Amino acid sequence: MIAKNILNNTLGALWIGVVCMSGTLSHDTSSSKVSSSLHPKEVKSKENNSPSPQNSQFLETPSQRKGWFVGIRAAYVPSAIGEIGYQFNNTFKLRLLGAGLRDYFRTLNVDGQNYQRIKFKPMKIGLMADWYPWKNALRLTGGIAYNGDKIRLDHMPTGTLLGQPANVFGTISARYKYRPIAPYLGIGFDTDSLGSTGLSLSADAGFWFQGRARSVVNLSGPGQSSALLVTGAKIHTEKLINSHKLLRTTPMISIGIRYLFF
Repeated sequence: MIAKNILNNTLGALWIGVVCMSGTLSHDTSSSKVSSSLHPKEVKSKENNSPSPQNSQFLETPSQRKGWFVGIRAAYVPSAIGEIGYQFNNTFKLRLLGAGLRDYFRTLNVDGQNYQRIKFKPMKIGLMADWYPWKNALRLTGGIAYNGDKIRLDHMPTGTLLGQPANVFGTISARYKYRPIAPYLGIGFDTDSLGSTGLSLSADAGFWFQGRARSVVNLSGPGQSSALLVTGAKIHTEKLINSHKLLRTTPMISIGIRYLFF
């Protein structure tokens, strides 16, 4: 009887052990399946969260590419700009530009005199630096240029001028020049390439700080022999130009196209 009880107890213990081992293996297997089923999702999630080279390429703009480029643009003062430049890195590039092309005319008034068809001849050659602080298409631009802008005035005043009859002056001929160096400050924007053409659009808006114009004046009337009247006419004609702030700090708004060499 004792031997029979020992045998029964031993068999019971063995059965419990088998059941426990079976439960452990089943648990491990289910855990492995759960882990295996979750693993691809976790990998996919990590892949989605990490930047891919393809996405980085898609976000790249011309302001982030290195190399040479050429461009041409139409502008409000002056009327045309040609440029060549080099992109050093994703935050900085330099441009050499030439601006000018054609003359334009304006009508201005000062001290009761109406001056018509004042001839403006724009011309600048400068070096511009573009900085992309946010490493995208928007940029800040500064530069300096040789200022060859000229202004020409031929006017026969009417009534009285400087307290004298207008016929004393005859025709007033004035030739203006600005100081030879003009700084520039502005902002700009460069689009991404138009397909695979290497072409992109570019826009700028800013100001040339030209300062005051200086004139050389000649009179055709009897007053030409009077240094006092010639000096008075010179002051008068300089006031005509320099009293207009936008002729001292000249806006430039332009849009154009560039070809990028990758």
